[in-house]
Amino acid sequence: MLIKNRTKSVRIKKLEVMQRRIIRHHQRYLSIEDELSGRLAGHFGEQSNDYFLKPFREFSVVHDLRLSAHDSYFQIDTLLLSPRYLVNLEVKYITGTLVFDHLNQVIRLKDDGTEEAFKNPIFQVKRQQSHLIEWMAKNRIPPIPVRSLVVMSNPRTIIKAPPSNKEVPQYITHSPYLQERIKVIDKMYGEEKLTKKEVGKLSKMLVRHHTPENPDLLKRYQIEEEDIIKGVYCTECFYMPVVRKKATWHCPKCSYKSKDLHLNTLSDYALLYGQSITNKQFCDFLCLSSRHTAKRLLDNMNLTHTGGYKGRVYTLPYPT
Repeated sequence: MLIKNRTKSVRIKKLEVMQRRIIRHHQRYLSIEDELSGRLAGHFGEQSNDYFLKPFREFSVVHDLRLSAHDSYFQIDTLLLSPRYLVNLEVKYITGTLVFDHLNQVIRLKDDGTEEAFKNPIFQVKRQQSHLIEWMAKNRIPPIPVRSLVVMSNPRTIIKAPPSNKEVPQYITHSPYLQERIKVIDKMYGEEKLTKKEVGKLSKMLVRHHTPENPDLLKRYQIEEEDIIKGVYCTECFYMPVVRKKATWHCPKCSYKSKDLHLNTLSDYALLYGQSITNKQFCDFLCLSSRHTAKRLLDNMNLTHTGGYKGRVYTLPYPT
């Protein structure tokens, strides 16, 4: 049973907006593109791995968890919950070859022949498991076995390790073999530690305690207001800015017309600057010359607001 679906993270959504709106000659533009490309690849890998979870109908499935631990947070890509045990899945979409040595150091050999140091995913999944067990104890969840796997969602990823490294075959698998690995784990735990009702309660508690990451990427990438391209963009060809004529947005590039193109642009604003917006900020970001048009558009959205007519602050919906 799917308890929490997988969606694009706020970080990815912010990076997409920044890629669309940052001036192309900005010194950090390529860095933004690189991070977005890597995170989209990871998101695609997680989505592709979800196909191999379909046979596990006896589990409650929770995707994309971010829980507090030791004044910080830990993240879990996918958690499978059953009355007998839990399985923590860390999904990796990696191109090239991962080489583990006898000291558990990891080198990634890229397809272009270059090498780079790589964080050991086994250490990562062990930390997640430890944090999850501590979190459950803190929240008075009855003890239940937790197993962890690193799942390579790219079928072309090659894993190399010396025979002495027993942890690599124990912790790492590829997506097509996930079902067989779960079957092995299933045979190890026959006793129910939680009732089905308790599993349902735990699943809901995990979702309730989930805290989405909301990084300040403008600060991280040193993006100033003058670096942002303003205006309403066309959802068909992504041209920006489109123009407004007779209560309709017109794209001068592809001729697409819509009355609601400003809604996506306001989602961009919320991701960049937050959910609060004034009439003046609305006019500025959408490149509108008429504050009366801006007020009409804002009022038509039925947004909650505070303040009087002149100092009114509207609350934009959280981007989904």
